[in-house]
Amino acid sequence: MIAQAGSTSLLRRRIRNFRYRLRRHGTAYYRVVTATLGEERVLPDFLIVGAMKSGTTSLFHYLTQHPGFCPPSTKEVHFLDNPTFYRFGESWYRSHFPTRSHMQGLEQQLGYRPVTGEATPSMVSELYAINAARHVPDARLVMVLRNPVDRAYSHYHHMRRSFFGEPLSFWDALDAEARRIDADRKRKGGATRRFKRYSYARRGMYIDQIEHWLQYFPRERLQIFSYEQLVNSPNEVCNQLCAHIGLPPMSFETDEKRNTGHYSEPMEERCRERLTELYRPYNRRLFTFLGEDWGWPS
Repeated sequence: MIAQAGSTSLLRRRIRNFRYRLRRHGTAYYRVVTATLGEERVLPDFLIVGAMKSGTTSLFHYLTQHPGFCPPSTKEVHFLDNPTFYRFGESWYRSHFPTRSHMQGLEQQLGYRPVTGEATPSMVSELYAINAARHVPDARLVMVLRNPVDRAYSHYHHMRRSFFGEPLSFWDALDAEARRIDADRKRKGGATRRFKRYSYARRGMYIDQIEHWLQYFPRERLQIFSYEQLVNSPNEVCNQLCAHIGLPPMSFETDEKRNTGHYSEPMEERCRERLTELYRPYNRRLFTFLGEDWGWPS
């Protein structure tokens, strides 16, 4: 009975996921028609670029409480990292953000300049940094990084709950990762959906991704938080973020967490040991870059 209930719950989550994707893609194509209509719209002042399954949804949700933040039509626009949406052009991207007149009116009310931004946590995509530098070269960048071992397992369960599901065990998925993604990773058009779905281990090689972003943006534009900081001191993180993107400090309500994955199966010890050894050199380079040790095995 318990197994049957679990299967039913998983099926429901997959159906919800599929409906969400249908709505998102339907809205995306509708915007192709409407993007050039109406007033001129602004581009984002900041991008929360990752990492996936590291608390970016909660951080974005907290930020929406600030009167000086004008959120986009959707948290994740996926223009800069997704070739399918990128072909719709910059006017399509702008259509997700507030109008210039709205931002100017809000500035008069507040007495300081409001900002807008989005949170597409796909920093692993090399195309993302390239396109961001092309369209929003002055944007501030934000990364939230989680212990890569735990992040990989959370990502795996996220894919198990997706409509098409992940048919492999976590161990087998790690074995299959190179075969699944390497060819797609090297494609000129950027990381494919397949790459984004199955890059469980690769997404945790954070320092490689950071170094790629720093080829296109100066270091002072990038602010990096740990997942542990966000969980343990969310108000402090939110106000550090506000300072980074140009908003005054405030007291945030941070009790509610968003987009938290639910799974009860503990990670197999052999998987944990495998990933721990894989990430040691990457964590060591990350901590050297940051000038501080977050306590992950290195």
